[in-house]
Amino acid sequence: MRILIVDDNIALQEILTEVVSEVGHSAKAVSTTESAFSSIESFRPEVVFLDIDMPNGLSLLDNMQNSTPPVDVPVVVIRSWNRQIPQDISMIKCHIEKPFTSYDVLNSITKAHTKDSETDEHANAAAKQTEPNKKTETLAETGVSFGKSYVIFQHGPSAVNSLISKFDKEGYNLLIITARKKKTIMERFRNEKIASLTLTIKLLGGNFNIYGLGTMIDNVDEFIKNSSRPVIAFDDLNRIIDRNGMNSALTAIYQLVTKRYGKDATFLVSVDPVGFTTKDKEILLNHMQQYHDPVGE
Repeated sequence: MRILIVDDNIALQEILTEVVSEVGHSAKAVSTTESAFSSIESFRPEVVFLDIDMPNGLSLLDNMQNSTPPVDVPVVVIRSWNRQIPQDISMIKCHIEKPFTSYDVLNSITKAHTKDSETDEHANAAAKQTEPNKKTETLAETGVSFGKSYVIFQHGPSAVNSLISKFDKEGYNLLIITARKKKTIMERFRNEKIASLTLTIKLLGGNFNIYGLGTMIDNVDEFIKNSSRPVIAFDDLNRIIDRNGMNSALTAIYQLVTKRYGKDATFLVSVDPVGFTTKDKEILLNHMQQYHDPVGE
């Protein structure tokens, strides 16, 4: 993940950078709220650490809220034990107090991103309930066919979620490979029968790790073996790339999509193309069709 660190204390910058970098995250540290705001646009962080003890620390949150459109990035607040945290800013997902430990830092990343994902899911569910009734497109009407595989180059999971829902309504067997919690998946799709392989970050022997790619491939193979019409959806390939590297992640997708299973199967891969080279895209497009979501574009 891309982590932006906003702190005027150089020593704390170095500590935070070292902690998050050791587990594979990309870190950028800045010392002022002005440089932080410009870095959000250029660096596109997935989590921001903000020390509100620094001069004008809270002004960054005001700028994020008041920009057009508002900048909605999950924020982890760093504070002294007696410093009050604003309660009316939705971007603040959690906080850590000084002095903090490495575990505090890494756990806050997980909490911040999990809460942000759950907030998005609840918002999507609420919007779905309030929108007027309209005809839902079938898979055939979207140009998607079972037995073929599709890659979606898009920031965020909206397009792949839409396809997952369509496959679900038409009775296919679904496995979602995700960093979201099982509960979040169930709330989003309202179907307890949808299987999920949750690549959550866990504390193992003092280090944070996720399922290895070999374990993931074994789980997918077993799911396909036991399913009559299997559909496997990666709702955020970037998470797997961040933890395992581009080459290893793309090799794993290649192995899965090109394997002979003795039955038809469909793979859906959602990925943010930022940082992808033309060659990286071609590796996916050699064996998958690109799906264009007209709503999300």
